[in-house]
Amino acid sequence: MREVILSVKDLNLTVKGKNLLENINFSIDKGEYLAISGICGSGKSILIKSLLGIVTAGLTGEIHYHNIGKDEVTYIPQNILDIKDDFIGSTKEIVAIGLLSKLKGRCMTEESWVKVDEILELLNLSEVKDKKINKLSHWQQFKVKIARHLIIDPKLIFIDSPSSTSNTKLKNELYKVLKDICNNRNTTIIHITQEVKGISPFADKLLFLNKNDNSFYFGDIKNYIPTK
Repeated sequence: MREVILSVKDLNLTVKGKNLLENINFSIDKGEYLAISGICGSGKSILIKSLLGIVTAGLTGEIHYHNIGKDEVTYIPQNILDIKDDFIGSTKEIVAIGLLSKLKGRCMTEESWVKVDEILELLNLSEVKDKKINKLSHWQQFKVKIARHLIIDPKLIFIDSPSSTSNTKLKNELYKVLKDICNNRNTTIIHITQEVKGISPFADKLLFLNKNDNSFYFGDIKNYIPTK
């Protein structure tokens, strides 16, 4: 039986007199992995920000979250971690910071550190857990951001992937990890990427935004046929 976690009906967005999004309709179930794609300027990032309530001006339509609280939704933007050159924190410590908000002032316990190690292993970051965060590659820093958000066990994750790597192996590794999170934790993930072909073996659904005519495709990612 379907358990819808987010539904969008007749969503329109106008910015400076220009229609960026027109009549967007889709829904996503609990535990599904949705890819959002389209060429640059098609409205992918601003769509996510609209769904999160970050962008409201010029927005019409209906956005409904079902059986989920605001503290169970997290957003991972595409910019890398803002780390100064003299920052001495390690990968492990950065991920632990994400857990502190959930602990609400309580100290980290041995169980808390075990959870940090598990998340690092999940994202294949164990080998760099003691490495200073500013010594990591941009892609590794982005994975640390994901780990820092995963540590609080969100039900819905929005991810806006950077284009900082062209390494197909690294991207596929991340897609597989995220798919496993959906399957094993019943977490819902909405992931912006320009790699439709690369993500298609892992994502369940695709929302593809066409910039030319503001049309869109929503459905099974394996049924998507690119327009010419």
